[in-house]
Amino acid sequence: MRRSRLTMLVVIAVLVVGAATWWQAAEPVALTARAPVTETLPGPRLPPTATSRPSSPAEVPPGTRLTAVYMTRMGQAVLDETGAVLFRYERDDPHKARSACLGDCAAVWIPVTTDGTPSVTGIDPALVGTIKRPEGARQVTLAGRPLYKFANARPGEWTGQGADHLWFVVKADGQRNLNCVPGPVQ
Repeated sequence: MRRSRLTMLVVIAVLVVGAATWWQAAEPVALTARAPVTETLPGPRLPPTATSRPSSPAEVPPGTRLTAVYMTRMGQAVLDETGAVLFRYERDDPHKARSACLGDCAAVWIPVTTDGTPSVTGIDPALVGTIKRPEGARQVTLAGRPLYKFANARPGEWTGQGADHLWFVVKADGQRNLNCVPGPVQ
């Protein structure tokens, strides 16, 4: 009787571990900034009220076109004109006009910069602005937070989501997107 209970417990443990392994493998996530996760790029999803600033391609310098989208797995996200998924950095303070990502950080997490006024689709224009970086470039902000893209990401990749519990895909309202993060977020 005692042996059959032990055997039953071992079988249950094996099933639980197997199920957990299967469940994690069924929904891969970007555990580090090196694990790319890509989705097909959707078209912009405009809010019910017109919050877009129209502009022609000729008047928009690189790095200044922001588009709100809804991605199947990721949910709400903001893309630049190249289709790069944009991120916010939790060490940036939205109440201070500066970036905390400098030097080596800025080589991996590329600041989204502009030479003009950012153009938006599906984003409240009042939430978009710029700050001056130490090297003189103007970095685009959303709800006061500087925007970045991962250096090696291709269009539609949300590589780096949740990296170090500091980097998150940004939503159209400037909030962090907590979908597809590798673990609990504080």
